[in-house]
Amino acid sequence: MNDTPINPMQELWQQQPVEGTHMSIDEIRRRASKFERRIFWRNIREYVAAGLSASLFVWFSVQNQNTLFRVACGLMIVGLAYVCYQLYRRASARSLPGDLGTTNALQFHRAELERQRDFVGHIWRWHLGPLVPGLATFGAMAMLDARAHHVHPWVAFFVNLFFVSVLVLAWKFNAYAARCLQKRIDELYTAEASE
Repeated sequence: MNDTPINPMQELWQQQPVEGTHMSIDEIRRRASKFERRIFWRNIREYVAAGLSASLFVWFSVQNQNTLFRVACGLMIVGLAYVCYQLYRRASARSLPGDLGTTNALQFHRAELERQRDFVGHIWRWHLGPLVPGLATFGAMAMLDARAHHVHPWVAFFVNLFFVSVLVLAWKFNAYAARCLQKRIDELYTAEASE
């Protein structure tokens, strides 16, 4: 700890309200365009990953005759389809209209940031939750398989631990993304207040 007293003038200066940052319409358009591209490519990555995963689950279910395994694959395919539907419906990239003035452009961009923040902030609803039934079925199958083949139950435990770890990591990553978006939203509120 620093025991030196703070100069009263310095303390008064530090307690002054910070003036908002003025943002030009060109800066708002640049930021909105960059954000739109980022969301567009994020969604493309999600669609491609879901498509590849669904294709693998179809192939796995055709190759395997185990009914429970096929049910798990089917649940994963349905979950992935729901994820893509929600991604398209709720989180598609929207372009900033060209005819907006500075204040309206700022409000539009802020609303888009808020929409994406809310989307990633509720990842359990649209992304992780729909995959849980399929993952739980795979986990149950691993436990039944371990019991049927007299394999140590730790194998099934680690399979299930892996599934839970992936879900928790995805949740944490999206919670971090929501916090980053909130910081950008706060910055825009400050800019708007200074207009």
